[in-house]
Amino acid sequence: MADDELPPDLRGLEAILASRPGPDAGGAVRARILAAVHRELAAKERRTRWSFWRFAAGLAALVLLGLNLSSSAVHDTEFSVGRTAGAQDDQAAVAQIRDLLPGCSEEEARRHVLLLRARARLVSAPELRHARPGAGDSL
Repeated sequence: MADDELPPDLRGLEAILASRPGPDAGGAVRARILAAVHRELAAKERRTRWSFWRFAAGLAALVLLGLNLSSSAVHDTEFSVGRTAGAQDDQAAVAQIRDLLPGCSEEEARRHVLLLRARARLVSAPELRHARPGAGDSL
């Protein structure tokens, strides 16, 4: 390994250690130490990349869990929209519709009441569509 492959802080440490008085360790020891440092730096880089992907996978799992829980909460929550109405309420609604639309027959007013009651039981949810290229559908 050449000196320019070392990070600056390790080059400085090597210069300090080389300037100390003592026996010369030789080139073989230097090569072993540099190889060990290089392996450790490469291992640290691999661990850093692996920890990012672990973080990303954990975050994705957390988002999916949150979506699942919120979806379950929406489907299991009673919004009091399914309350049953009595015949008297239906008659009052028919009378209101006929007052607002004088040309509407009794049967047509009942049909409107039935549709309004059915609509009142629906829970608002987004409509998801998948657009296919060339299908001509717009979102």
